[in-house]
Amino acid sequence: MNDRFRTRFAHNKYMVNVAIGFDASRCMKALASIETDLNQLASLLTEAQFHAPPRTGGWSVGYCIEHLVLTGEAFLQQWEIAVKEAAAKHASGNGCSSYGWWHRRLLRFLEPPYRLKTKATQPLVPCSRRPKEDTVRRFFTMHQEFAGKIASSRGLDVKRVKIQSPFASWLRYPLGFSFDLALAHERRHLWQAWQVRRQLMDQL
Repeated sequence: MNDRFRTRFAHNKYMVNVAIGFDASRCMKALASIETDLNQLASLLTEAQFHAPPRTGGWSVGYCIEHLVLTGEAFLQQWEIAVKEAAAKHASGNGCSSYGWWHRRLLRFLEPPYRLKTKATQPLVPCSRRPKEDTVRRFFTMHQEFAGKIASSRGLDVKRVKIQSPFASWLRYPLGFSFDLALAHERRHLWQAWQVRRQLMDQL
C-alpha cells in the first residue's frame, strides 16, 4: 500500500483511502471511481425513484447529487482564483504535500460511513428538481473541470497556495488539501444517496 495513505472501511461497496498527503495522480483515480459509482447508482433508479425522498426524511438521491454539483461549482470558482494567483506569484513547488493532524482529522470526519450530520449552508442547499439525466450530466461536466484544476496544480506549491472554503467564508484550505476535501465530501453524499436507494428498495 502506498505510504501516503491510510485505508479504512467506508461502506460495503468499496474501500476508501484516507489521504495523509496530496497526490495529483491519486486524486484523478478517485475522480474516476466516484464517476463509476454514480453511474452505477443512477442506472439502478427510475426517474421517480431518483426524486423520491427517504421515508425517514431528508434529501432524495437527486438532491444529494445536485448538492454535489453546487458544491463542486463553488470549489471550481475558488480553484480558478487560486491557480491564477499562484501562477502570477510564481508559487512553484513539487505538487506534493503532507497533511497535518487537523486536516487528516477533517478528512476522516467527512468519509463515509458518517454518524454526525452537518447542515449545508444556503447557497449549497439543493432546491431544483432536475431530470435524472440532466443532473448526472451536470455532475460529469463539473468533474471534467475538477480534473482540469487538479492538472493545473502540477508544479505549484499546493501547500502554500490557499483557497477560501465554500462551506465557511472564514476558513481557508491549502490547495492540495482542498482537492482531497472535495473528493471526501463527494464520497460522503454518494454514500448517503446509496442509503436512500436501499430504503426505497426495502419499501418494495
